[in-house]
Amino acid sequence: MNLFSNRFSYSLTLCCAFLFFVFGISSCIPPDVKGTADTQFFDLKGFLDNQINSLEKREVTITKKTILQGQKSEQTIKKIDWKDEFAFFYSADINTPQLRDRYKIEKTPQKWTFKTEEGNLIVKEMQIFFDKENDDSFENVKEVLIIQKDKNNLYENDRTLIIKVNKGLLESYSIKGSEDVILNEKQEFLVEGIVK
Repeated sequence: MNLFSNRFSYSLTLCCAFLFFVFGISSCIPPDVKGTADTQFFDLKGFLDNQINSLEKREVTITKKTILQGQKSEQTIKKIDWKDEFAFFYSADINTPQLRDRYKIEKTPQKWTFKTEEGNLIVKEMQIFFDKENDDSFENVKEVLIIQKDKNNLYENDRTLIIKVNKGLLESYSIKGSEDVILNEKQEFLVEGIVK
């Protein structure tokens, strides 16, 4: 009886040690690796948040150029609400479970492309350009380009959104597009911010 008890105790100890080892190893995997292993999309929101965090630590100004209905304006801004400046970019994020199978994905070492032909999706294409090959970190992004199209029987909106980055820091951003409403003249616009 004592021999059986000793063997059972030894087996139980081995089993517990094995489970401890397995769970210990899995807990060493960084949480960001666990969370992103299944996704093929670019984390645009995370990228923008990262840029805002960097910009708010630096004393930057932006020269903002606007062209609307042929009228040009330019201003220098020191106090910047970056969430507001990037509002169109935040709204273009396609990194959601609902959109996972609705974009065709092409990836090369320095460029990611996401495309769709579905009429009800406003973001038609997103391109992410990387500075170095095989490095898809936020710090290695050099350009984000987004093409949007929103169309129905009453209007058609087209927008091209671009963010340019140099060595991990925002260099410029722009939103260029047009709005064509039935019975009204087509309006073209451009908003560009250059960071200094």
